[in-house]
Amino acid sequence: MTPGENRIQRDSAEARRSTNTTGWIRRIAAALRKALGRFPYRIVHRSRVAAGDLSKYDVMEKGMYDFVPKGTHVHGPKSEFLLIRKNRYRLSLIPGQSKRTDCGVGWITEDNAATSYDQLWGDQTLLSQFHAEGEGVRRKLIEEIADHVAPLIADCARVVDIGCGVGDLLMALRNRRPSIKTFGCDFSEKAVAGAKARLPEGEFVRHVIKDLPYGNQAFDVVLCTDTLEHLEQPALVVEELVRICAAGGIVVIVVPDGDVDDFSGHLWFWGDRALRTFLGPWTSDIKRLPKTKELMAVIRVPSQASCAAEAIR
Repeated sequence: MTPGENRIQRDSAEARRSTNTTGWIRRIAAALRKALGRFPYRIVHRSRVAAGDLSKYDVMEKGMYDFVPKGTHVHGPKSEFLLIRKNRYRLSLIPGQSKRTDCGVGWITEDNAATSYDQLWGDQTLLSQFHAEGEGVRRKLIEEIADHVAPLIADCARVVDIGCGVGDLLMALRNRRPSIKTFGCDFSEKAVAGAKARLPEGEFVRHVIKDLPYGNQAFDVVLCTDTLEHLEQPALVVEELVRICAAGGIVVIVVPDGDVDDFSGHLWFWGDRALRTFLGPWTSDIKRLPKTKELMAVIRVPSQASCAAEAIR
């Protein structure tokens, strides 16, 4: 074998080794990416994350979080911040901590517990502060929703509010349509008691919002405002909202704009495009409320006549 042939053979062997090593490294990297992708947490200093990327995360300062069970999911220096993908965690008090209202009264409900909502809905002082915060934005939202929904409601319609709180929205609609029949459910005992006190002729029940305690096509108007973003399985709840809505009726859904929402008690953060994708299985009209900038979707349940016409076609 000539020196040239030896050199060619060595180069070929080295190329094969290089190719094998590169392939091996790529397989290892792919496996690591797959494994790391299972965990929604990571430790990183905020300066290393682009501002646009930060919008996808909630940032927890050191000492303000713990892990259950201990030592799982997260590894990193305590001096840095924990970035958590939105809707990938649940909040609870660390021993020694207490609920604070520095960022607003509404934050006492950030753990999404019925007892926390009982604390809010059952205390008139807290409730007054809650309605007054943000230059009264919550009252403005109620009035804005009512202004948009009232024209869609018949005078004697049966209207149910899923996640009714103390009945603020139903009261606003009654002011515009005095003859409507009001119904509501909420998982907070204090909320249901407050709604009954304000609307004694209405029917209100305490119920965890999942499988709704109503029959098929029971209502002309089904409301679910600022509620879906708190729920574990919102798609199943939308199915329930449509189920209890009569043919020819409407389902009204309102959610905060997830592109700017940063409330830790929310599990879902839908912007305009994400909400359209989420509600894709249902025919809905979606718009942004001009004053409060929340997103409103109206699902029109087909009437029996239109269903019959569709079946003929």
